[in-house]
Amino acid sequence: LTASQEVKDRIFKEIGRFKITSTNAAESSILRGYIETLLSLPWDKCSEDSEDLKAAWKILEEGHYGLKDVKERIMEFLSVRKLTHKGKSPILCLVGPPGTGKTSIAKSVAEATGKRYVRICLGGVKDEAEIRGHRKTYVGAMPGRITVALQQAKVANPLMLLDEIDKTSSDYKGDTSSALLEVLDPEQNGSFTDHYMNVPYDLSNVLLVCPANSTDTIPEPLLNRMEVIQFPGYTAVEKFQIARRHLLPKAMKSMGIKAQNLKVTDEAIRRIIKDNTTEAGVRGLKKQM
Repeated sequence: LTASQEVKDRIFKEIGRFKITSTNAAESSILRGYIETLLSLPWDKCSEDSEDLKAAWKILEEGHYGLKDVKERIMEFLSVRKLTHKGKSPILCLVGPPGTGKTSIAKSVAEATGKRYVRICLGGVKDEAEIRGHRKTYVGAMPGRITVALQQAKVANPLMLLDEIDKTSSDYKGDTSSALLEVLDPEQNGSFTDHYMNVPYDLSNVLLVCPANSTDTIPEPLLNRMEVIQFPGYTAVEKFQIARRHLLPKAMKSMGIKAQNLKVTDEAIRRIIKDNTTEAGVRGLKKQM
């Protein structure tokens, strides 16, 4: 196990307690679950990031039409990472209307950098324990979603997508956005402490991407910690190119129709777009296709 001495000491201490605890005692299963969780986390295990900027640009260009400003900002960010060789990075907040490609461009960034991709949906989450976990003394205690996502990624430097960050809420159990402050602060998240784990975990190597439809509902302290990249709506010309290059081939593949069986004219695609241009994104257009 490649972890800090503090973590190793905690694991050995808990194993010692587990050995002297009766197997029939309720505490035995709690200790077993806690030890297994600590051992399953990728403490210092990192995947090797790709620093090939030409290949990264090619992936972004092939996967998305338009979005020039967005792609250039992401390339700037990747260039700085290559120059500094450091894992610490700004937290990117992708803001734009639904269907403009925020989630899919995050997947492309993961592919371009050679990072593992994990997604956490925060829409409707209103319990602080969802982010930071429960104390292990509670019955049925579990680690928070951040810790679970790291277990799934199996590396300490994945790309973590915190989806629908503008749709979190709060109730008597705690404020979710306040719990996220520590996670989304590059100065603090080097020692993120999950309530269940109760040992600090370094999140500074994790590339955090937060898509949102609007910044209006994101609290100001949270928004200040993120770097906002605006996604514009698509024009009719861009929609036509997206439909021709991406949506039509995907639609035909999902229906099992081969290219020689069906010919769709440019005029037909323009007619579909003309009847469905009220949206800024292309999700409705995808359904029509």
